Formats: sequence, structure tokens, C-alpha cells
Amino acid sequence: MKRSLGVAVATMAASALLALTACSGPQAANAPAADGPYKAPAKDITATISVSNWGDPSDKAVYDSVAARFKEKYPNVTVNNNFTPITTWTEYVNKLVTQAAAGQAPDVINIATEGVQLGLDNELFASMDGFLKNDPEAKTLQDKIDPKLLDGFRKDGSTYLMPNTFNTMVIYYNTKMFKEAGIARPSDDWTWDDFLEIAKKLTKGSGADKVYGFALPYYSFGITPWLYSNGTSMMSDDLKASQLTDPKFQETIAWVRDLVTKHGVSPQPKGSDPYQLFPAGKAAMTGAGHFVTGGFKKAGFSDYDILPWPKNSTKATVFGAGAFAISKTSKNPELSWEFIKMLTDQQTQKKWADAGSAVPSTKTAASSKEFLASPEHASEFYNSLSYAKPVAAPGAYNVLDPAFMRAMDEIMSGQDIAAALKKANQDVEAALK
Repeated sequence: MKRSLGVAVATMAASALLALTACSGPQAANAPAADGPYKAPAKDITATISVSNWGDPSDKAVYDSVAARFKEKYPNVTVNNNFTPITTWTEYVNKLVTQAAAGQAPDVINIATEGVQLGLDNELFASMDGFLKNDPEAKTLQDKIDPKLLDGFRKDGSTYLMPNTFNTMVIYYNTKMFKEAGIARPSDDWTWDDFLEIAKKLTKGSGADKVYGFALPYYSFGITPWLYSNGTSMMSDDLKASQLTDPKFQETIAWVRDLVTKHGVSPQPKGSDPYQLFPAGKAAMTGAGHFVTGGFKKAGFSDYDILPWPKNSTKATVFGAGAFAISKTSKNPELSWEFIKMLTDQQTQKKWADAGSAVPSTKTAASSKEFLASPEHASEFYNSLSYAKPVAAPGAYNVLDPAFMRAMDEIMSGQDIAAALKKANQDVEAALK
């Protein structure tokens, strides 16, 4: 699914971005159009821009439609849309490295939150400040995007990327199973204790016929809401220190483990896919972003709704966004900016809303009748940003993510929580240094 695999691409893309930056050669001027009124390139300009994109088939259809619209506006501009399917992240990374090594880094880069900090640390992206200050169309675009999304793509007061979609983690529940068990929809302020009580009521049967109360999303983005809702995180707020040995962190991981090993309301996560168990009626709840809705629709599964993540010490969840940047080496920053505007405008936002793979970045598109048609509380996808925090993704995310999941594997197999997390913490701290 998109968000879990988005984490995977960031892990691999992180090291690739280092290579890309190192190979990129002389840097183009920063912050184009910073000192005066912005004027879009002439309609008859002849040029070529390259775009590095990733996603699934529904994403590709959106990107292709934008390229076609851009061709109508700039008929003499060729857009090389280098798209890599979401199942071949190695190919995506190799393309970036190969292009950079040949002095052909893409003009426009599509990247997820998990890889942004490394790109910023290595000055991969050009500042968009000049465009945002001097292009009248930029104000309209920014006003429609939640400020929290924009804040995630800024550094030292400058904006480097423009978000197009995002996902937050919410709880999905089977409405039919809840109704049959006589369980009313929980409050939006429900707690971990409420969650566990419901999960126990909905866990029944044995062997191949067993139905679980909750199918655990077993990847770091899927586990993070438990951390945030207990007031802890993998990283410090400034992303400079690992917090894997924080007592509250260990307390949270024990809670997650106990769902499987003590309470038996979740299956062992290794080898079980929550996004197959849930629509098959083998789990009454799971955690996911909007990225599962397209698959559910294709499968004809509609007996579900969504809830905010349950809280312990605080109401919180995680979000991650996809965004577009202009390469600092781009020879066509103005055309790249025009393309990014089209990638994030309302016409494209509606296509994101219809695709069912992520939440569009603008409130307007996320409030459309089509987007809100299903599930019943679909408005929660965008509303959850009000209490969401970005995924903790330092420049060493390529070490943090696998180190944490290795520790989780050890913990779920019965090893000591403190020892497993201490080892992971050491790996992350060494990478941060």
C-alpha cells in the first residue's frame, strides 16, 4: 500500500539522495524570481523538463493527465515524465543516481516526507520563496493548503517543496461486525482502554476460523500513532537525537506487543497482511491511511468507516505527505515551477481525490462531494491533520527505519524490549553523528 511502501522508498532513497547530491555538479541560482514580479515563460518557449515520479497506476494516470494539460499550455516544451511503479523502488532509486551521475538530475523531484530532511540537509532543492512571493497564483494555491502541510517542507523560514497529497493514520472498523456485536461507534476521544475492550469483544473463534479484533499495521509509519498518542516519538522534535530508549517509548512498544502476545486481539504481524485480513472479515479493525480505500472499492468492500486514533496521554496521529521540489541544478526553474503549479492545482487535486490513493493537499478537494461519499466519516481524513504530527524523519532515516523494525521483530519474537531498543538506538545515534 502507498504509505507503507512510501516508507520503504524513503529508506532506499535516502542513500540515493546522498549520491545524487554529490554527483549533481555546479548548482544553479537559488530562489529564482526573488527580486521582482514573476513572469511565466512565454507560451512558445522551446525546452525540455524532466520529472522524477513514483506511485501506482492511479498516480501515473494523474501525472499523465497533467503532462497532457501542460503540453496544451506549452506546446513546444517536452516533459520527460520518468515514472517508476510503486512496486519497484530499487529501479526508482537507480534512475535518480544514474541521472545525477550523468549530470542530468531531474528538474522536478517527487518525494515523500521520509526523504525530505536528507534532501534539505544536502541542499538538493531550490528555494521556492521567489515564486511564492512574486507569483500571484501562488497565494491562491497556498491558501487552500493546510499550513501544517506547508510547514513540513520549510527550513530556516524558506519553502522548498509544494505538497500534493498526504496520508494520516486512522482506525478503520468493520461497521457490520460492530453492529452484529452491539457495539456503537466509539467517541472521537476514545482511549487505549476503550480500544482494547472493544478489540477483546470482537476477537473470537480459533484456528483458521479465528477473527481478531485488530490487525496491526506492522511498519514504522503504522506503529507511530501509538507513540504519538502516548506523548513520545522515535526522534526529538529537532530530529537531532534518537529517543528509542525513552521510558514512554518502551511503555508504548510493550502495549503494542501485548496486543499480540498477552491479549491475543491481534495476530502475529509477520506473515499477516492487515489489508487483506480486514476486508476479508478476519479482523474487525485495522489502522491505515486513505491509501487503502481504492483497493477496498475495487474489491467491492464497503462495510467500513473510520475513527481517530485512540489516545492515551494525548490525541495524536502521524502524517506523511508527497511533495514536489525543483532541483537546485535545474536549467528551467520557471518551467518547473509552472509544472508544479499544475501538479497541485484544483483540477489535479480533484483527480487525487477521485483516485483513492491519498488525501489531496487542499481542503477544497478534500471537501468535495465525491471525496466525502465514502466512508461515512470521510471528512476525518483531512480533519485529522489538526491533531497529527509529521513522521519523524531525520537525515539518517535510512538507518532509523530498518533499525526500529529489526528491534520490533526481536520484541515480537519474545526478546527483551529494553535490550532490543538500546541496540537500535545505538545504531541510529551513530548514524546521526
